[in-house]
Amino acid sequence: MTIALKRLLMMNVSSSIIFNYMGIFINLFIWEKGQQIFDVAWFNLVMFIAWGLAFMYGAKLLARFSIGSIMRISAICAGITFVLLSWVHVEPKLLYLSLIALPVGITNGFYASASNIGISLFGKGKEFTAFFSATNVIGQIIAFVNPLLFALIIKWIGFSGSFVVMFLFIGTMILVSFFVPHISLKEADEAVFKNFSIRKVFVTPSLKWMIPSLIAGGFFIQFQGIFSLIFTFSVTKDKLAIALLQIMYTAFTVASVYIYQRFSRTRSISDSRWLTFGMLAAATGFLLALFPTPSILILSNILTTIGLFFFFTIWSSRQFIATNHLEPIQQARFLVWRELILIISRIFMLALILGITDFNGFVFKAVMVFSFSSALLIPYFSSKSDASVKGIDC
Repeated sequence: MTIALKRLLMMNVSSSIIFNYMGIFINLFIWEKGQQIFDVAWFNLVMFIAWGLAFMYGAKLLARFSIGSIMRISAICAGITFVLLSWVHVEPKLLYLSLIALPVGITNGFYASASNIGISLFGKGKEFTAFFSATNVIGQIIAFVNPLLFALIIKWIGFSGSFVVMFLFIGTMILVSFFVPHISLKEADEAVFKNFSIRKVFVTPSLKWMIPSLIAGGFFIQFQGIFSLIFTFSVTKDKLAIALLQIMYTAFTVASVYIYQRFSRTRSISDSRWLTFGMLAAATGFLLALFPTPSILILSNILTTIGLFFFFTIWSSRQFIATNHLEPIQQARFLVWRELILIISRIFMLALILGITDFNGFVFKAVMVFSFSSALLIPYFSSKSDASVKGIDC
C-alpha cells in the first residue's frame, strides 16, 4: 500500500471513531433528556437535511479544492458540534436539537462527498483492494472497541468529559487531512452539476431500476437504523450494557461476513438468494418488534443487523458493477444523486416516525409494515437492475 493510501487509511480511522461516537452516544444523550422517540427522530431529520445540502455543496467544492480541504471543513464542524453539546443549552428543545443536528449533518455530508467521490476518482488497482480490506478490518475493530471505550469514559467523567476527549480525534483528523492524496474534480472537463438531471444520470435500464431500489433502501435503512438504537436504549439505561449490546450486534455482522465469504468462494449460493435471505431476516426482525419485551427487542435487532449486512454488501456491489464503466465525472454525478435519493427517502421515513409515541400504537405498526414492505421489494428491484446489466432485460 502506498504512503498516500496509508494516510487516507489513517484519516478513515480518526473519522470512523468520531462518526461511530456520534451515531450512538449523541443519540443516547438526546434520548436521556426525555426518552421521547420524537426527539431522536427530529434530531435525525434535521441532520439529514443538513447532510444532503452539505454533500451537494461538497461535491461542488471538489471542482476547486482537494478532498483534504473538504475533510478539514468536516472536522471543524465536528468540533462545533461538541462545543455546542458542552456549553450551549437553549430553549425551546426543538431549537436546541436543531442546533446540534446541523453541524452533525454538515460534518457527515462534507466527509461523505470528499470520501466517496474522492475514492471513486483515485483508482481501482490492486493496492486499492488492500486499502478496502484494511478499512473493513479497522471498521470492525472500531465498532467493537469504540462503544465500550466511550461507555467507560462517560461512566467515569460524564458526557461532557467524553465530548472533550473527542477533540483529540478531531485534531488528528485535521492534521492528517493535510497529508491525504490531493484528489479533486479539477481535471474534469465538465462541472458536476452540468447535465445533472436525473434522466441524464440514470441513462441505462440498470441505472433506472436503481431509483426505486434506492428509495426502498432508504426507508429500510432509516427504520432499522433509528429503532435499533431506540430498542437498545429501551432495554437498559446502563451505558456499559448499551455498549455491550452494540458490540454483540457487531459480532453478528462479523459472523455474517465470515459466512458470506466462505460460501461466496464456491458460489454455491447466489447473491440474489443472499439478498433475499437478508431481507427476510430483516422483515422477521421487524415483525418481532410488535412484541416489545427486552429479549424480543434484542432478538429483533440481531435479525435486522444480519439483514442489513447482506443488504448493504450485495446491494452496494451491484451498484458498483452498474457504474464501473462510467467516466469519473459521471460516477460523481451518480454518487451525488444516490446520496440525495437515499437522504430524501430517509427524511420521509423520519417524518413518519415523528408521529410515533410508543411501540404499541397504531402509528408504529403502520410505519413498521411500510418498512417491512419496502424491505421485501428490494430484492425484486435489485434483480431487475442486475438483469439489465447482463443484457437480459434491456
